[in-house]
Amino acid sequence: MAQIIGLGKSLTYKLVAGGEIPSIMLAGCRSRRVSASALRKWIEDQKKEEEAVV
Repeated sequence: MAQIIGLGKSLTYKLVAGGEIPSIMLAGCRSRRVSASALRKWIEDQKKEEEAVV
């Protein structure tokens, strides 16, 4: 996922853990999963935010 959004692994993990990138916690383990649709929406939101600043 980090490669898809162009960020490093550490920052990507931080964004997921902090709730900035929506994810779900799998029952019975400490793993988190990000759905493809949630990731696409997050990317689009980031683009809109960037365009608003420029």
